[in-house]
Amino acid sequence: MAIREETLFPDSLTEQRPMGAPIVNAPGLPLMEAVGKVKTVLRNSLLPTMGTDFAAALTGENLMTEQVEAMSETPPWPGEGPQRPKPDQAASSSTEGYIRVEIHAANGQLSVIGASEVPGPLTIPSAVINGLAYEVLVDDQQIALGSIPDVGLRRAFANRDVPGPEGKHRFIQVPTFDFFVRIPKAHVSDANLPKLTVVLHNVRQAPDRLAPATALQRQAGVETIEVARLSGLSLERLPPAARPLFEKVLQENR
Repeated sequence: MAIREETLFPDSLTEQRPMGAPIVNAPGLPLMEAVGKVKTVLRNSLLPTMGTDFAAALTGENLMTEQVEAMSETPPWPGEGPQRPKPDQAASSSTEGYIRVEIHAANGQLSVIGASEVPGPLTIPSAVINGLAYEVLVDDQQIALGSIPDVGLRRAFANRDVPGPEGKHRFIQVPTFDFFVRIPKAHVSDANLPKLTVVLHNVRQAPDRLAPATALQRQAGVETIEVARLSGLSLERLPPAARPLFEKVLQENR
């Protein structure tokens, strides 16, 4: 069998010397142009053509500063400026808003422990999910509603090192917990304060859409268990953390 010998070029033929003549390994290709005398420019046809004016603009000092200043001077959309509230919205912002009331639940009893004011309108959801939910009533008319399914639950994650049920993933219902109730400021008045009722429900079943302003227990297709109820509010029984805000809102609505 014939042995194929591989011919290698010596290093002296393949090593390019500084400012030396180019080494030709592929005679079929055009020769390289001399340094400082390059005239042939190959352009990528997929890129946009750059004119001479653009090339001239890329010379000089503080190039990035000039570009950033030009971008910062870009005017806004015609007729537009910094966002501002509409005139009708600005006029009604002082009367809109709601009170975020913190409620403490302990052994079937509800009590107010704090309150804060939140600007902006309050949207009542059109549905609730299974689990705990609250509603605020004034003479059996619903003025606020919200789902709080994770409140009052303590999760125990699985632990394979603990045998029996104690080592499995489970939920524990705690008897004491806190949650928040949102009451529209427009409904907080001297006449309505004694009629305000906060009801905590355990929703077992509910339709996809509820009738507006109707108590949950009067809704068709709703199955709930009443957990606790707070009937009527009075300034004398409110804690110091909540009473000043209720006094302020009552004064605004008089």
